Amino acid sequence: MAKMTILFSGFEDLAADVDRSGGDLEKAVDEALQETAKYIQSQVESAAAPYAAKGLKGYATGRMYSAIIKDNMVYWNGNIAEVGVGFSLDESSGWHSIFIMYGTPRMAKDTKVYNAIKGAKTKKEIEKIQQEVMQKYLKLGGE
Repeated sequence: MAKMTILFSGFEDLAADVDRSGGDLEKAVDEALQETAKYIQSQVESAAAPYAAKGLKGYATGRMYSAIIKDNMVYWNGNIAEVGVGFSLDESSGWHSIFIMYGTPRMAKDTKVYNAIKGAKTKKEIEKIQQEVMQKYLKLGGE
């Protein structure tokens, strides 16, 4: 499981602006991380689709696909907020996803699955999503 946080530069300044304008900063961060998790979940489901049915890709059992995290709950530990994304390592085949994402000495990594979580395009889209949510709360706080 990967843990996602707020990624875009300038977050501290925008968060301070939201707080000063009377916006609910914790709610804004929660929504930004939940939207991030939803986006990554959709990307992972699409990229991991070949592993959904038993027998596809030669070694697929279908269990890795069921280990995709669908819970987008944000967990706070003090001032740090996190949301789990990707594959649950608690599930029986969640660990299999690590070998799929990063490859092994005998198997190349699945770049679609890797890019769905850690790719540059995904990071750019997440940054956009998070900025839009924070801007929304800045506007709401100012009303």
